[in-house]
Amino acid sequence: MLRLIADSGSTKTTWCLADSEAGSPTLLKPVQTQGLNPLYATSADIEAAAREVIARTACACPQRVEFYGAGCSGERIPQVEQVLRKVFPKAEVEVASDVLGACRALYPASGREGSSEGNPLPSAGIACILGTGAIAARYDARTDRFQAAPSLGYILGDEGSGSWLGKRVLSDYLKQQMPRSARELFEADYGEGVITPEKVIAKVYKEPYPNRYLASFAIFVGTHPEHSYCRQLAFEGIETFFDRNVKVLRPEGQEPISFVGSVAYHLRDTIQAVAELNGFRLARVLKEPMEGLAGWNGVRV
Repeated sequence: MLRLIADSGSTKTTWCLADSEAGSPTLLKPVQTQGLNPLYATSADIEAAAREVIARTACACPQRVEFYGAGCSGERIPQVEQVLRKVFPKAEVEVASDVLGACRALYPASGREGSSEGNPLPSAGIACILGTGAIAARYDARTDRFQAAPSLGYILGDEGSGSWLGKRVLSDYLKQQMPRSARELFEADYGEGVITPEKVIAKVYKEPYPNRYLASFAIFVGTHPEHSYCRQLAFEGIETFFDRNVKVLRPEGQEPISFVGSVAYHLRDTIQAVAELNGFRLARVLKEPMEGLAGWNGVRV
């Protein structure tokens, strides 16, 4: 079966063709377009991106289209489905939240996939997204259902995410709360005098996608892990994520926990430390959900 899989966050959407005819799924021709969160993107945006994918992959007739997206819940799911059925009229179409996509990527049914150590992966546990935004959910591959803690977005939540870290970095820099040595590193990366209160306020309060803008400054934390300011901020962010998102799911004992997302990937050592401090067993960290989604075929054994 030829599947077109889309993983759409607020910053970017990754599309891949997965060919599972030979029994072992193979990802073909990955393509990236803009983020297609239906909270911000229009139906025209989604259609344009899907047609761009057709043009770049020369595949207009996949047998199945799976779209996992940030903001895909409730009444927004039919909106996205309608667009994809228009573009791919002969395909079976499934639209689901990015949370379900992360769950399926991180916890294969009955641990079919092996970990990097050669051990079977758990088929149930806590699945977490740490990228531009952040969310945690309890998932069981046998039922393909999840229970998520409310994310609340970059204004009220998203603790530990790129937008949360970037917001702290910008605020600390502009309010002169950074240590001098960290401030010098920041200005070396972004330019002295370039980041001003006026420019930041305009970007955050007047221009679209403020969460993306804020998240772009989280790179500073990952680029300088040797600096105590960055280490402490990373630890605070991950610890806050556990306190306000993971623990509210009331996990029991040494429950497996897995992460996906660019922030998780770059801060995996910090995640490992915080997980151990809180009694969790870190099972898996993926940079992109697509690494695991190609092997998910909807069959639970």
